Amino acid sequence: YLPERLTDESIAFITKNRERPFFLTLWSYSVHYPIQAPADLIEKHTKRGKHKNPAYAAMIEGMDTALGRLLKALDDLKLSDNTLVIFKSDNGSLFGNEPLRRNKGFLYEGGIRVPWIVRWPGVVEAGSTCSTPVVSMDTFPTILEAVGLKPLPGKILDGESLAPLLKQSGSLKRDAIYFHYPNYAFHKRNRLGGAIREGDFKLIQRYDDDSLELYNLAKDLGEKHNLAKQKPELANRLKRKLGDWLEETGAKMPVRVAVKN
Repeated sequence: YLPERLTDESIAFITKNRERPFFLTLWSYSVHYPIQAPADLIEKHTKRGKHKNPAYAAMIEGMDTALGRLLKALDDLKLSDNTLVIFKSDNGSLFGNEPLRRNKGFLYEGGIRVPWIVRWPGVVEAGSTCSTPVVSMDTFPTILEAVGLKPLPGKILDGESLAPLLKQSGSLKRDAIYFHYPNYAFHKRNRLGGAIREGDFKLIQRYDDDSLELYNLAKDLGEKHNLAKQKPELANRLKRKLGDWLEETGAKMPVRVAVKN
């Protein structure tokens, strides 16, 4: 948890260097297992009785408070107007994510759909929303464009700058996003596979038996109705497109190992 206020030494350092560009990556361990939070916050949420896991709710509040202190520090130092802040998660929750299906470690939306919140005064309209699917790999090219830098020669960018979406000045060049999960999660309950999201449709290909799952996320966010057999042409086209991406990126695939007893 961040302190309630910056130290005098920190304030002096920032004041001295306020005209210089800076970059900060803050990896908050919240919210993550083990679930733990200050006792007073846990007691608060226990008394409220609105969450079945008071410690989890307390951990979320603790994270929110810490982020609020960070944003307030930028405001107090008069740096907010020239600072891009990106807040996001790396995967879905370990617990229930209703109405999304499953959770962390799965290719269903409960495992890969995460929040993005961006604050960029004068560029991103406050209170605006965007429904275009993006991926974490878009962070790097977005920051590069924001600060006016170009990637190093020969550097391959896995993502795309989100500047057109943030500025509401246009759309992205790509027409699909991809996911590749060739390993088991810590819980070992997931099946190895890949996924492609194009428009409203999402295809999951299982690497163990080559089976397909196709969902219309606009109508079936909980991924309850597999449309692969109803829309075989679409499913096979997306499968080929996913395969082309895997080959193009040199993706490592699972290897079967024979075990002798």
